Amino acid sequence: MAVQKGLNIGIILFIVSEALFFLAIFWAFFHSAMAPSVELGGQWPPLGIEPVNPFELPLLNTVILLSSGATITYGHHSLIHGDRKGALYGTIATVLLAIIFTVFQGIEYNVSSFTISDGAFGTCFFFGTGFHGFNCYIFNNVINRSSSSQLYSNKRFYSTMSVERKILSPYWVTGFADAESSFSLKVSKKSTSRSGWHIIPEFRIELHNRDSYLLREIHAFFGVGIITEIENKNKVVYSVQSRRDLTNAIIPHFDQYPLITQKKADYFLFKQAVEMLCLNAQSDIRGVQDILSLKAAMNKGLSDKLNSEFCWNVIPAERPTINFERIPDPNWLAGFVDGEGCFYINTKKAKGYITGYQVIMTFSISQHVRDELLLRKFIDYLNCGNIEKVSTRPDGVKFIVYKFSDIRDKIIPFFQNYPLHGMKSKDFRDFCEIAKLMENKSHLTLDGFKKIKSLKSGMNRGRM
Repeated sequence: MAVQKGLNIGIILFIVSEALFFLAIFWAFFHSAMAPSVELGGQWPPLGIEPVNPFELPLLNTVILLSSGATITYGHHSLIHGDRKGALYGTIATVLLAIIFTVFQGIEYNVSSFTISDGAFGTCFFFGTGFHGFNCYIFNNVINRSSSSQLYSNKRFYSTMSVERKILSPYWVTGFADAESSFSLKVSKKSTSRSGWHIIPEFRIELHNRDSYLLREIHAFFGVGIITEIENKNKVVYSVQSRRDLTNAIIPHFDQYPLITQKKADYFLFKQAVEMLCLNAQSDIRGVQDILSLKAAMNKGLSDKLNSEFCWNVIPAERPTINFERIPDPNWLAGFVDGEGCFYINTKKAKGYITGYQVIMTFSISQHVRDELLLRKFIDYLNCGNIEKVSTRPDGVKFIVYKFSDIRDKIIPFFQNYPLHGMKSKDFRDFCEIAKLMENKSHLTLDGFKKIKSLKSGMNRGRM
């Protein structure tokens, strides 16, 4: 943090010094222009100086400069919204405009009838414009390189920045996908198709819009797909539908870093469907039926509407049996917790406490009962916790840890070593703060209890 603070102060001082430097240049220009001395011939521009017409090359260069600002802004916003092509085109257009601007500026210098030694006018003109270009070069090359060298020379600072920049582990991505993603096949009628049907495969992750930045990191990780916002539902969706992108990016990833929940069965069926679509199976009605057979075995199966429209009794394909083997990597568990985990603080009335309340810290991971075996493996993996039924879901089970010593000595150190990346990382931060208060017995005092209540109110749903 000391290095980061030093860099921030250094940049602020640099910007302030540059602002004062250019203020001095403009002051010199306007002082000479508004009150020309005898040495300048009592006029501005000085006698014998033929200035460049501002409505010719300078005006054109000003338009080019402003246009480059518009193109880079377009590229920046495209990058934020996951539009890779827009970001690329905006950046290329900006570079081209910068080159054109530089060439025209050089031409303007060459055609000028005066030089830097021709009095106050030439000095202000060449020194102001030339030093501005030199200043941009120094800032972009020397200072940025210096900052980078300091960044890499301080291992602790670099580690902190890595977390803030969300450098995702492939296993974390798979764990998060096990928790939050879906593999589906969208089927619709299409008169232009030979079979009369159109099938679109989709890999999809849908989150609350407070986690939109996390989807942008996942989008950057895969390098394919698009991100869209569903404003009326406060949702943001990362979607990959291109067969080429699915074949070249999504499927190779999950082949190398496999899913381990029962969602892996949906993935296997989805992969078969994509391979069939790449072979143009949907152009034939028999191929469409085979793909619908796979769809019938995925997720919730075929809808009644689709069954009636197809007019055939589609027999679901055999769903692959998924036998859980092991948790492949600690980062997988961190990703899974980012999707399905919960850090929760419960306060309940109890006698014998000054505050009148007992504070209970819990960590839990909920899942469908079909993945109960996986949750039971968490007990061995983390060496703590137990399995309970979810009271609000008859088909749900959860891995839960109540014991404070297990939370302090096992759960918190685990996620400090294998960090969370989503909004739950903020819940975990407050969770750790409350653990410190409880370890110091502050929860037994009124002030400490109030602080815990305040932290609790901003966690989970309270953070929305």
